[in-house]
Amino acid sequence: MFSRHSNQWAPGEHDGTFRGNNAAFVTGRVALEHYWSDSALERATLVKGERIVRALSELAVAFPGVTTRGRGLVHGVVSGDASLAEKVGQAAFDRGLLVETSGSADEVIKLMPPLTITGEEIDHGIHLLTVAMEAVCG
Repeated sequence: MFSRHSNQWAPGEHDGTFRGNNAAFVTGRVALEHYWSDSALERATLVKGERIVRALSELAVAFPGVTTRGRGLVHGVVSGDASLAEKVGQAAFDRGLLVETSGSADEVIKLMPPLTITGEEIDHGIHLLTVAMEAVCG
């Protein structure tokens, strides 16, 4: 048992709600070693981010009153109407795409894909978002 006179924990003593999950620590370390062993992930993320910017720019042209903002793979489709963002989010969910709303009035449809997303998955997600926006906006 840990005491003032000892600076070592006995096995099983150091646990609790806010302690680390050793399996997650080990998995995280291995993932970092794998994905950051070179610059491939960074380069791929930049390319994917540019792909998303192009697609969302086209979406903004197709739907008047909609703008986009973001960086890297995190982007938002901004509407002046918070109820529109909520409806599009629900329509996207109904089609299998999970998005969130954000912004001071929940007027932003937020996209946060994983760094490991493929180009085909980006295209599919943008397609689902477009279909959802068409369903809501007409």
